[in-house]
Amino acid sequence: MRVAKPRDGCDSAFGPPAVRAQRTEHGLRLIGVDELDDRGVAQVDTPDGVLAVGISNGSPFAVSNVCRHQFAKLGNGRVADNGCLQCPWHRAWFDVRSGEMVRGPQGRIFGVPPYSRMIQGYTNAAFKLDSHPVEERDGAIYLTEG
Repeated sequence: MRVAKPRDGCDSAFGPPAVRAQRTEHGLRLIGVDELDDRGVAQVDTPDGVLAVGISNGSPFAVSNVCRHQFAKLGNGRVADNGCLQCPWHRAWFDVRSGEMVRGPQGRIFGVPPYSRMIQGYTNAAFKLDSHPVEERDGAIYLTEG
């Protein structure tokens, strides 16, 4: 069996380790906008668990980090051109505002239209992503604490 070699000190199948959120005098700083790579999203370790944090259509977001299909880490995905968060494994799309899956899994096996629609419907009925309130301040994304 061939095993992929780690890339930049991380397991390429699961992506980079999570960035750790920092408590500051201004609140919980999740990540600097300039720390996001061309994927537009990263995993951020917070006191309440790991979130997928990024920028979509010019606005910051923070959502659950686990895809509802087969538990891929969404922070290792990417923000698609349409602003949706794309799962790194089977390319399902999630609306980062509502947490809804707007396109089911894709690919040779998981992209069969009836299966893809079933996963999308099931996910939206009971397992939307949790969305967390955030704001961009001073070039960083902060969790808005209420």
